[in-house]
Amino acid sequence: MSQPITFADVVCCGCSCLCDDLQVTVAAGQVAQIAPACPHAANYFAIAVDGEPNYTINGEEATIDAAIAAATTLLAGAKSPLLLGLGELTIDGQRAALDWADRLGAYVDAGNPAEPDPSGVVLQSTGMITATLGEIRDRADVILFWNADPATTQPRHFERFSLDAPGRFLTGPRTALAIDRQATATSARAPLFCESPLSQNLETAHTLLALARGKKIDRKRVPKWAEIEQIHARLASATYAAIVCGPPFYGGADGAAILETLADYVRELNRNNRAIISLERSGPNWIGAAESIAWRTGYPSPVRFAADGPAFDPTGYRAAKLIARRQVDALIRFDGDWLTKASPEMLSAMAKLPVVSFGWSESEHPAAVRFHVAKPGVECGGSMHRQDDVPLPLTQVLPTTRMTTEEVIRQMMNA
Repeated sequence: MSQPITFADVVCCGCSCLCDDLQVTVAAGQVAQIAPACPHAANYFAIAVDGEPNYTINGEEATIDAAIAAATTLLAGAKSPLLLGLGELTIDGQRAALDWADRLGAYVDAGNPAEPDPSGVVLQSTGMITATLGEIRDRADVILFWNADPATTQPRHFERFSLDAPGRFLTGPRTALAIDRQATATSARAPLFCESPLSQNLETAHTLLALARGKKIDRKRVPKWAEIEQIHARLASATYAAIVCGPPFYGGADGAAILETLADYVRELNRNNRAIISLERSGPNWIGAAESIAWRTGYPSPVRFAADGPAFDPTGYRAAKLIARRQVDALIRFDGDWLTKASPEMLSAMAKLPVVSFGWSESEHPAAVRFHVAKPGVECGGSMHRQDDVPLPLTQVLPTTRMTTEEVIRQMMNA
């Protein structure tokens, strides 16, 4: 029996923090130990021995050549295919997928279909002051968590990047603030917590902006006025303030307007001190997908490849909208956790379309042709981008006979 092997400085793709300090011990072809312990890491590195064939056509086992032929035939008849779920792939996988989309004349949405993200539109319209997680760790003395609960969604965020992390340039303790629709594990760490519904976010952001600009405010008409005023006072007096926003903050119908207002507020704070916005995202590589599309086309997501070049429509080409309007006639689906969070309406609409899927575990969602591929950061290497745009290299810790998504796509394009 072979001796256990320990891999150092392994990147975990279990969430968008992409922690890069794991020690992963492999024994008997399985991950035996992960340190430091994290529930997301334990879940991500667990590879079930499920006996699922690597390639299937209508649920029946097939060879790679037969699966590629079936997928090619299916897509040859599609006039408006859609690629979605690119955030589950490595950068190399995304580049291959975009080359394929160009050949097919497909729509591509880099965003998480289960979590609308207007940050790309806001960056174009007003800009946004951001920072790396390392800068937050080293400099932020006041951190506001707004509809963000990293204690649950990113379990090691506190110890690595925020409340419990040692700051290189901090001279005193950090102060935690929180705004959320209900008490959370994160708000429990905040001496000042404002409980406020999501529907109030735009008004709260406008109130903060008015306070920063010294405008007159009718306090009687502002819910939670006392807490909002105190939060502004803490942020305005900080040496370095960080506002950490979770997907519920910017994921609603008014998400773009709320994020634009917050960006304006942070610019006002920067007149006297330093302040930034940090957006939490579900993992692992959705920010990398958006950047891959920008590199490839010159446009942010979403785009459509056409004979005369790529076209961009920030709202009309969103995956959920295209599927709801029946503007696509085939799907290329890269499976991952986003499928567990997609709306029932979207899942129902997708089930009516012919699907070519790529994934690394069994799926209850139908696909005419399915490719069981190697799992990034476990069964294959590559690179992904952390939620703050920092690229990190992945390590293959387990052997596999499965091809990577990139390899399957390249073979399909050369067939």
